[in-house]
Amino acid sequence: MKKVLFACILSLGTVAVLQAQDSAATQSDRYSTEAQQPSQDKDKYNDKDMVATTDLPAAIQDQLKSQDYTGWTVSKAYRKAKDGKTMYSVELTNGTESKKVKFDEQGNVLKD
Repeated sequence: MKKVLFACILSLGTVAVLQAQDSAATQSDRYSTEAQQPSQDKDKYNDKDMVATTDLPAAIQDQLKSQDYTGWTVSKAYRKAKDGKTMYSVELTNGTESKKVKFDEQGNVLKD
């Protein structure tokens, strides 16, 4: 009887250990996949610094106040330095519409 009881406990322990290893492997696989996705699907804003609207250069703020952007509000603004030049990407919203506009430091529109 002792041998049967010992065998049952041993088999239960083995099943518990196998389940723990299986769930640990699943979690580590999930985390490694999540860690790899950003590098594969690199977001274009990852290499940019988020800036406050008030930190945008005066030329860009003036451009945003112009008639071209009447009714649009700045939802996000980003700064990126590339090849010694600083560029700004501004996300604008108007109700349910949204668009992104890129500026140089002088307030010239690079991409609308």
